[in-house]
Amino acid sequence: MHHPEDPKHPEIEKALARQADETLRGLSRRDFLKIAGAAGLVSATGVQAAPARAAVSSQARIVVLGGGAAGMTMAARLRDLLDGARITIVEPSEIHHYQPGWTLVAAGVYSVGEVQRRNERYIPRGVEWVRSAVAAIDPESQRVETTDGDRLDYDFLVVATGLHLDYEAIEGLRREDIGRPGLTSLYASAEAARDAYEQIHAFGEHGGVARFTIPSTPIKCAGAPIKATFIADDLLRTAGQRAGADFHYHTGSDTLFSVQRFDHMVRDLYAERGVSVNDGGALLAVDVDARQAQFQTRDGGRETVDYDYLHVTPPMRAHDFVREAGLAVEDGPLAAGGWLAVDDRTLQHTDYPNIFGAGDVVATAIGKTASTVRSHGAVMPDNLVDVIQDREPSRQFDGYTSCPLITEVGKAALVEFDYSLEEVPTFAFLDQGAPSWMWWRLKVHMIKPLYFNMLRGRYLR
Repeated sequence: MHHPEDPKHPEIEKALARQADETLRGLSRRDFLKIAGAAGLVSATGVQAAPARAAVSSQARIVVLGGGAAGMTMAARLRDLLDGARITIVEPSEIHHYQPGWTLVAAGVYSVGEVQRRNERYIPRGVEWVRSAVAAIDPESQRVETTDGDRLDYDFLVVATGLHLDYEAIEGLRREDIGRPGLTSLYASAEAARDAYEQIHAFGEHGGVARFTIPSTPIKCAGAPIKATFIADDLLRTAGQRAGADFHYHTGSDTLFSVQRFDHMVRDLYAERGVSVNDGGALLAVDVDARQAQFQTRDGGRETVDYDYLHVTPPMRAHDFVREAGLAVEDGPLAAGGWLAVDDRTLQHTDYPNIFGAGDVVATAIGKTASTVRSHGAVMPDNLVDVIQDREPSRQFDGYTSCPLITEVGKAALVEFDYSLEEVPTFAFLDQGAPSWMWWRLKVHMIKPLYFNMLRGRYLR
């Protein structure tokens, strides 16, 4: 069995070489040069940089809650935009997790170490780091309390705390159960993604029923449950073990992907590869010992089914302190998740003008991806600086998000869209929706350096 920390995988490399040869034979030299130039542009610049503007002198106290992708990016951009401001990041973890790479860990392409770096490398110069978690926010007194008992006063607050993976909302399931025989989840950690890789190979040796789930709540990287299915399917095909496996994708939605063309593409590929779509409802309960899962049915009842391999995408919501502080959206379809109530264009809080949000925590209709953070980084910090200067926010977030949709190990489509749910392709001269080795290479080799530059406030969209 190939171990994911081993960078070599002969079957994958042969497949990549074959796909590259087949694709290149169908391209003219001119088209190939366009592709190569486009890929180089993505790697070098991320399409476009955030606009330069002179640093504004300010003594404002700015507290950034969260040191993940959003928090680190916003702090770095604010540091560049302001001269004299006191900026503080509140983040308990010493390790930064490159979560867009977890699917590649599950594919056996990245090792766990390749998606982890120390946070100290990315704390912006001159920014204070409080190594603690958020306990409470008091927007009236403009104060944050940490779990270590610190009290931080602020003039402006950036909430970039990500989201809570609510495994416990599924009856009988605890987060620590992930990794037990037959039970996996790419979302839990990089180590859990590696475990999913190992478990799918173990499953393939005996065969049986594999089930992949997606909840009814908003989730980060909404394409990841689909990627998990395609990756597992392809790994078994490569190993010659797919014939003994019965694949099911469980969803309570009428659509598999929010952009219509890609919904059709996923459905067609599922049909072609023998993945049954069970659209009755979400996962309600798991009996880990008996390897049984219970799903909601269309009539509101429950159906219990067996599994040999279960990939769980948990329900997701904002952390409790957002709602407890009175900062959560109270009406509409997003109210149940306690998401941060912001204007979906300016990312300014709807009730507190000195509070802004970024990343997964915000109550926007779409966009819980790292690519969305890049767009937030070109909008939110500039708008906060506008408010510091007693101006109205001048920049607008258009809902941009991107998903390199892996369809097999070695191929992906590149999905880009905005609030309109219409495609907004970066490379209009190419069909980004056709699965290709090129978008796979972009995912594997180019997005990661772009991401870590984003953390330094560079190459924002």
